[in-house]
Amino acid sequence: MLEVTVTHTSPASTLVTVSGELAGSGSERLLARLDRLLDNGHRYVVLDLSGVTFCDSSGVSALVRGHARASATAGGLRLSAASAQVTKVLELSGLARMLGLKSAVDTVTP
Repeated sequence: MLEVTVTHTSPASTLVTVSGELAGSGSERLLARLDRLLDNGHRYVVLDLSGVTFCDSSGVSALVRGHARASATAGGLRLSAASAQVTKVLELSGLARMLGLKSAVDTVTP
């Protein structure tokens, strides 16, 4: 089960903590939450992925789609503090750089 929680919001960015498995229905849950945040005017979203224990291709797809959606609203999506497993998946896929993966949580606007 994937949990998605808004843990901090400011005019600069919104920090969302994600924990559990980023796969299957969890990926859709994350994307739906990102869509709601963006629809409600949160332009810059930072995902704290330190609690994500597993990420498959549907999770990667959700991150890419979320990034594209945020960019289309003149905003941005950044990733912070990913677990070792998630970092490896993102680095192997070449997405770590595109998604602005940081080693620690950073709520500053990209």
